[in-house]
Amino acid sequence: MQLVLGQPQHRVLTHSATGRKIQEWQNASTPSWRLLNGPAKESLDLLEDESIDCAVTSPPYFWLRDYKVDGQIGLEDSVDGYVAALKEVMEKVRMKLRPDGVLFLNLGDTYYSGKGEPHGPDKKSSKRRFGLRAVDKSGGLGIGLQRKSVIGIPWRVAIAMCLDNWVLRAPIIWHRENCLSEPSAKDRPSRSYETVFMFVKSRKYYFNKENLPNDNWAQDVWNIAPTRNNNGAIDTAPFPEELVERCLAVGCKAGGVVLDPFSGSGTTVRVAVRLGRSAIGIDLNRDFCEYAAGILPV
Repeated sequence: MQLVLGQPQHRVLTHSATGRKIQEWQNASTPSWRLLNGPAKESLDLLEDESIDCAVTSPPYFWLRDYKVDGQIGLEDSVDGYVAALKEVMEKVRMKLRPDGVLFLNLGDTYYSGKGEPHGPDKKSSKRRFGLRAVDKSGGLGIGLQRKSVIGIPWRVAIAMCLDNWVLRAPIIWHRENCLSEPSAKDRPSRSYETVFMFVKSRKYYFNKENLPNDNWAQDVWNIAPTRNNNGAIDTAPFPEELVERCLAVGCKAGGVVLDPFSGSGTTVRVAVRLGRSAIGIDLNRDFCEYAAGILPV
């Protein structure tokens, strides 16, 4: 363990089965936090079973970004491959949740274009240029999709998890309030929402209904503005702190332990610690882990 005054503690762990080296950063104060830099499945093996009260996460979406890291989820050749990869990670998450634990899983959808390789730069993000993507190839992604179809990724993942012993308690609509319209949506409505699935592993679990929002009329429609950027600090896709706050308010007991197996720039970890809960974040991208470790309290 490296100990440097005013900096997080750092050490290298080894996955016993694969020999994979996993970097770890952590603080020495309370509430505690840990960041693990490695594949989600192997990093989760380093956590104790039934040690997590609540997981809040937003995995990489199918073929929307390329983070230039070997082994990243999101660039599979098929929809089935993507769904299987996420299901395997979530199976490990279920093992780490306490019997009364709750998982909030945010997923966005993708369109199948089948129109071949895109051309030109992407003004929004350098991580959106791939060359020929799986969703641009002809053949319907092997599942018979017609061109211009929305794939239905979130529900494909959710159903696969339901068939793998998860209990899906609620699909929550995250209405991305004041979001920008999609320039490419010339013959369809612009998308303004994503889904946050609330999963549990047992019939009895922690849930504080009193903390549900009362936006207009619906408890399962959360009006939250999206996060625009990280002030240029790092090019990732953070979700809003308010979204994490709401998940923890209803699904995590005071002083509980929070997990994000796709922590990115550390939004879930940062919010959990600010709210007095311990937190563990996992990400395959070392730059993201170093960034998060640098802004978390030590």
